[in-house]
Amino acid sequence: MTRRLRTLLAVPLVAALLAGGCGIPDSTEVQRVGPGPSTGVSTGEDVTPTRHDRLAGSDPATFVRYYLEAAAGDPNTAMERVKQFLSPTAASSFEPAAEVRVVHLVDTPLVNPGSIDVLLRAQTVGVLNHNGILDPAADGYAQEYTFTVSSTSGQTGLFVTKAPPVLLISDDALDRFYERRKLYFWNHEYTGLVPDERYMPRDLPSEQQPNEIIKWLIAGPSPWLGNAVEILPEGTALDGNVPAPSGGKLQINLSGQAVRPPDDQTKLDRLRRQLMWSLRRSGQWDTLELKVGNQNSVEYTGTDYYTSNAAYALETTPERFLVYNGQVRRMSGSPYASDPVPLLRPEDNRFVRAAALAGSGSRRFAALVVTAGGREELRVGAGAADEKVALAKISPLPKGTTGQPVWAITSTEPTAPAIGLVTVGGRLYSFTSDSPQLTKVDGAGDGITAVAVAPDGRRVALVSRGRLSVAALSTAGDSVRMLPAEQILTAPLKQVSAVDWSSETWLTVAGGRVDKSRVAIFEMTIDGSFVSERLADIGTESVSYLTAYPVSPVSGTDSSDTIAYVANGDAFDVLSDPVRISVADLAVPVPNPPSGVKPTSPSFLR
Repeated sequence: MTRRLRTLLAVPLVAALLAGGCGIPDSTEVQRVGPGPSTGVSTGEDVTPTRHDRLAGSDPATFVRYYLEAAAGDPNTAMERVKQFLSPTAASSFEPAAEVRVVHLVDTPLVNPGSIDVLLRAQTVGVLNHNGILDPAADGYAQEYTFTVSSTSGQTGLFVTKAPPVLLISDDALDRFYERRKLYFWNHEYTGLVPDERYMPRDLPSEQQPNEIIKWLIAGPSPWLGNAVEILPEGTALDGNVPAPSGGKLQINLSGQAVRPPDDQTKLDRLRRQLMWSLRRSGQWDTLELKVGNQNSVEYTGTDYYTSNAAYALETTPERFLVYNGQVRRMSGSPYASDPVPLLRPEDNRFVRAAALAGSGSRRFAALVVTAGGREELRVGAGAADEKVALAKISPLPKGTTGQPVWAITSTEPTAPAIGLVTVGGRLYSFTSDSPQLTKVDGAGDGITAVAVAPDGRRVALVSRGRLSVAALSTAGDSVRMLPAEQILTAPLKQVSAVDWSSETWLTVAGGRVDKSRVAIFEMTIDGSFVSERLADIGTESVSYLTAYPVSPVSGTDSSDTIAYVANGDAFDVLSDPVRISVADLAVPVPNPPSGVKPTSPSFLR
């Protein structure tokens, strides 16, 4: 079911990395859920949420919840706001660690009758730093925090007389006081932009936000993306502050080091596309005036920069496929339902267990897991959209079960090969569309049961031993390497079994719920800071495979409308409830369907 998503966004704060990530929580409480994802693009109006002050909470439990809002927002005044909740004695000695820790409450704050202590049990979601980066937590186990709350002689209301020595904000405060924004960095091939999610304080005036975003771009990407994308040239700096947009025009002056040599129009064009995507904001400006060093300023108008982001090209309604009786078949009700399956010759489209079909410009790519001679094989091929090609057998396959293949495409060049990924025996391997070789992906580890690739082709989501991680791929040289992964807190789920991308920065995940022995599907941000319920209960059978077709970043939502999954061998569409996919959903009817043969492995042309 598609739900309107609450925006959750964040901002620059103070930070030191905090250990954190994904793990099986030690609480059985129902975890936070909310409406589904929204666009995350501001309307252009400054909306500062109402902040609860010290006198708003009359009971200790509510008072502590409001305390967890105090550090959220403008980092320059965070300490001042926190100290307003502290007694004078506590404020004078309060010296928190240099970090802002985002936590998720697993229980309501606990207060024993007659006690002045409030016990808070919370999981660490991550740590916010000064560049608006939320570093995800490394485990999901609950930590206890104790607050002493009482009145103070001669003062009205409650005070915290003893606080944990750390700046804490709740994930609810993150949702209310920050706006989610995307920065973009070029991949190493300069064929596409890769998004990097950041958090902007809602109390930062809109006219100051471009200044902050450009500073973040200059500072570089989030650590987990670092070596997978290009940073701005050394010495790039703002030449003065960015003035507020006027007359629909945003003016940016950068130092001459931003483009070297200064007359390189290709590099200038890449820079303006990166800026326009990173600064894209509804209702604020439609013309970018960019001046670099002593060069004349150049004005850019329109949306031609959209094409630099592969996610922009995502279709509103994708082509749909499934595997039925060992063949890849088109589904009815999707585009080109009456056309043949791309690339596949009849002699290749047999004994298929799983399939991945992808497109890039005029090119199409196919990867099939087939059963031949009692063994599994991987077969791949590439060609023009209207071409039939012979698939190449990738051999030898390592021992172990072969998972669902996926494509990681970063170029629309007609001759550029595409990289594919597949799990075999719990390990991740790469292959290309033009080489019959399977190569282990360095840095990926083992125990991997699912892998999903973001629209940019450089970021991946992984399920390993029931835990969810995100990572970036590096394709320098002839090999594919995975950069260190970030484990993500999946609070409502005790164990994740399947994942795919709903949009550039949201994931759809399936797994067993923490609060009961049932399986559910959730949507969540890639840093685990916000989770929303998609299907609260889909039974007790584990989801062995899940696929989602991501939405375009200009669609107005981050929630995919097209999701399907497989549980206990049965395939389902995700609507307001699970809807079983049957032989009647094949585009070409089957006159006498064999008994007991069910459609499986639903997929999309990516």
